[in-house]
This record gives sequence, C-alpha cells and structure tokens, in this order.
Amino acid sequence: MNGQLTIFDELYPKFKITKPIRLIEFFAGYGSQALALKYLGVKFEHWKICEWAVKSIQAYKDIHFTKGGWEYACVNYDDIPDYDYAEYLFKKGISQNYNEPMTLEQIKRLGKEKQKEIIANIQITNNLVNIQQVKGEDLEIVDTDKYDYILTYSFPCQDLSLAGKGKGMSDTTTRSGMLWEVERILSECKELNSLPQILLMENVPQVHGSDNVEDFNKWQLRLEELGYKNYFQDLNGAL
Repeated sequence: MNGQLTIFDELYPKFKITKPIRLIEFFAGYGSQALALKYLGVKFEHWKICEWAVKSIQAYKDIHFTKGGWEYACVNYDDIPDYDYAEYLFKKGISQNYNEPMTLEQIKRLGKEKQKEIIANIQITNNLVNIQQVKGEDLEIVDTDKYDYILTYSFPCQDLSLAGKGKGMSDTTTRSGMLWEVERILSECKELNSLPQILLMENVPQVHGSDNVEDFNKWQLRLEELGYKNYFQDLNGAL
C-alpha cells in the first residue's frame, strides 16, 4: 500500500510512545480515531469520550463495546431511581439533532426503555456527554509516569467548511467555536498538573484558511503557552 509522506516523518523530532495508551476522544462521533488505532494494531484503553448526540453514542457503543449485547458491561441502575431517567439525561445534555440539547419533554417522549438504553450506552463508553459541562478533573488523568494519554478533538466543522455559513470559530456561540471549550478544559488540567501528553486535532483545511487563520494561530499560541509543541499538515484522506 502506498504511504503518504508527511512533515511528521522528516522535519520534526519524533515523540515515541513508550507507555500504555489511554485514549480520550472529544466530539467522539462513532470513534474514528479509536478505529484508526485499532486498524494500526495499536493497543490502547478507551479512557473517556465526550459525545452528546444520541445516535453517535449508540454507534460508538455498538462499534467499540458490544460483545453479545449492550448489557455486556456492568450498569447499576439502582444508582438512578426509575423516575429520574429523563431528568438524568436532561442534566447530561444529550442531543438529538447534533446542534442543541434535547428538552426535558423531548426526552420524556423517548420512553423509559429508550432512556435506560441511552444511560447504559453513556456509562459503558465512559462518556462525559456535553463538552460544555466537562471539567478538567473529569478526565481523571493520573499516573502520567505510567500512561501516555492521547486526547483527540475533532470539533464541529460546519462553521468552517465550504458547505457551512462561514460563522467561524471565534467564540463558543458557534458550533466550530466549541474548540474553546477544549481550551478551557486543558487550562483546568494545567492547573491540576494533569495535562494529556499528546493532543490530536482533525478538521477541514479551512480551519487554517484565510477566514480562520487568525483564530488558528491564536489556538497554536495557547497550546504553546500550555507547554505543547505544534505540528500540522493537510493530508489527502484518499491516499
């Protein structure tokens, strides 16, 4: 198979992972980054994900955690009183349309069995659900002398891509502006002395296009302030 030579192969010092990997996926979707590691034969632990869309939560569980049924992982429903299912999910901030949280009434209309299944999927996948509610301590990054933590963040591209409306990523009022929630969480991790060692961002080329380059440079500067070294390149996914 033809490989694709990148700047990471030739120009920059290589970071060698020597410890067991714990993977954290923000905006996880169905877990494409986890799948990439699996396809490469890399052993890792699903440490945390953050995904609020009900369909994506289901897909992630089905792809990465199912072994004969969703009940394979332990879920203690005794911790969630029956009458609190809908309220629990409402407070978690799940979404049905990928754009906004569901209302309490929308969640109630799902019915108890569906609510229970969603809760199981959240617990099985170690899902923090809504990134706006996540705190640095929720990542539970510990024993960094024993583990390499990789945090991936494929934040929404709708406001950056050619198909979007060009709202950009300047602040958290746009979907693409969810990037700055990542900045907030990393800043909290820094205060706790528990930053993940490796960050991996994937997005559309427009993330550093003329309309967004100022914010992209601001993001790189902030990462440097947190202690990271930045490298990026546009890659052709068809190769």
